[in-house]
Amino acid sequence: MVPSLPDLGMHSVILSLPELDADELVPACEVLCQESFKLWTVAPGQLAELPALLRLFGRRAKIGVHGVTTVEEAVASAAAGAAFVASNYLQPELVAAVPELPVILGGLTPTELRAGMVAGAAAVQLVPNEAFGTSYARTLPDLLAPCPLIASGRVERYQAELWLESGGVAVWPRELVDPDDVLGDTLDDLRATLQTWRLGD
Repeated sequence: MVPSLPDLGMHSVILSLPELDADELVPACEVLCQESFKLWTVAPGQLAELPALLRLFGRRAKIGVHGVTTVEEAVASAAAGAAFVASNYLQPELVAAVPELPVILGGLTPTELRAGMVAGAAAVQLVPNEAFGTSYARTLPDLLAPCPLIASGRVERYQAELWLESGGVAVWPRELVDPDDVLGDTLDDLRATLQTWRLGD
């Protein structure tokens, strides 16, 4: 049986945390929770920070690991407590690395994305989604149905709504949480950005 992704939340948005120390991320993560964004990822190089983030936010958010490229990284992510892992590529070997761990596999063409689902991925992500125009958003989710499809990359706000309206299960605007906003004197800019991305409100 294929493991399921964690709850995608009320906004159906996955957010990548900047590559900062856990203590630098804590205030921003609190804002994410307050604005109801509760599905985050860290990079493989941040696995040492994951246990601290889970201790503080593990009851309010699910945290995965993005950019996984090896079986060893998938195993280490699971050991650190990751809720899921994601690869930008079609790497079926990641699915078998930790059978109970949900895996998101990447691809660009319908054939690649379908192959990811056949391999046992919990979902597939179109990476980078900006490689094609909005017509792709209108047709791809229906073509791949019932595969859970995530649009990932430089997703604009209007494109995010289009992906979800067309049948995508989530969007993943990779650079939405900016390091400068996290480390600034206030978190007002971060909160303002998040409020514009409250899809479904």
